[in-house]
Amino acid sequence: MRSHARYRREIAARVLVFLLGCGLMGGTAYYLGLPPVHAVVIAGVGGVLSSIATELPWGGFLLPSDAIVLSVCLITGRFWAVGVALGAALASASVVSRWPRLAAVASMRNLGASVAAVAVWRSFLPEGGLEFEGSRTLVVGPYAQWVFSVRAIPALLVAVLTFFVVGAAIDVLLRRRAGFNLREFWFFNFGKNFHHLIFTLLIGAIVSVAYLDMGMLAFVLFAFPLLLTRDALKRSLDLRKSRIEALTALSSSVDARDRYTYDHSSRVSQLASMLAREMGFSESTVETIESGALLHDIGKIGMDVEILSKPGPLDNEERAAIRQHPIRSAQVVSGVELFKSSVDIVRHHHERPDGNGYPDGLAAHEIPIGARILNVADAFDAMTSDRPYRKRRSVGEALEELKNGSGSEFDPVVVEYLMRLLKKRAGEIGRLGPR
Repeated sequence: MRSHARYRREIAARVLVFLLGCGLMGGTAYYLGLPPVHAVVIAGVGGVLSSIATELPWGGFLLPSDAIVLSVCLITGRFWAVGVALGAALASASVVSRWPRLAAVASMRNLGASVAAVAVWRSFLPEGGLEFEGSRTLVVGPYAQWVFSVRAIPALLVAVLTFFVVGAAIDVLLRRRAGFNLREFWFFNFGKNFHHLIFTLLIGAIVSVAYLDMGMLAFVLFAFPLLLTRDALKRSLDLRKSRIEALTALSSSVDARDRYTYDHSSRVSQLASMLAREMGFSESTVETIESGALLHDIGKIGMDVEILSKPGPLDNEERAAIRQHPIRSAQVVSGVELFKSSVDIVRHHHERPDGNGYPDGLAAHEIPIGARILNVADAFDAMTSDRPYRKRRSVGEALEELKNGSGSEFDPVVVEYLMRLLKKRAGEIGRLGPR
């Protein structure tokens, strides 16, 4: 009963914040001189776009209402447009899961981005600027002639980039204070989704020009491309989520057979992806390594549990059976089109730089870089976890063993990057597993 009452209070609070945000958008637009009907349309369209705010998997958000915010900034060219920015931030925050946190972050981000965009835009405006008279939208003058000309395009692009860069910088700085890794947060939320974010702001710039000719209809018509863009992003995020969930389920089916290796593949995958990013690889390469790491032991699923959990040394027959698992894992992965790019990583993750690894005896740079990264991540997690034949080792002991095997068992460059990563992000790596 108490949880139900809390849920109702939260819903009521969300609705109240959403209505407050919409009211602030419309009220600010009216205060800035737009006709009452136009202000109502801005509040309505702003509310619709705020209602489809999307959480990104890496701690950020896509806010389609940015288009409304930027368009009002450019239409009016006045700093009081920050009221629309604040209203959009509140309305967008009310529809996502971590809404109190987003309300604060989005408000500061929108305020800073709006002020910067207006300041830049005003520096480009011709004499006279934009004026309103009664219920008429536009008093034709130098501004109208300028904004419909090619000369206004650089100003529009600079305003869009200013809004994006300042907003992103504020967002990153605020998240950084909360413990986010700066490079990863920037890449995942801004670099990876740059086209979505810029398209949203470009629509806002286009609306600011179209409004002079179409009036309030511009806000309604140009809302549809934003709805379609958000739908495309949502489908992409859902596909990626389903892919990761499928990979995790497959890897868990192996790990669950042995309490000593439970969640091993997930930890190795996270560590391998962190290593790959630390080494500067593209995100497509990182995702390939991440997938391979999740599935690197899938070939063990048909193996005898007694061999996997044997507390003592393996005999020759058991060792030969174990050495077949990379081949079996690669065969499983190769049968799924979505994961074929990870086949070589899975097959060769037990190869060694000195050529004494298995299954193919590859040496040095013959071994795919993804497999070399996975080899180090896999060994580090195995050393720092309990196994049936020994107790876990400390991080220091594991690193010492990796250094001793550097150049023979393990790629020396990858080992060096793991040591750097541990110095910079020891807390995050420590949370991956039981060490």
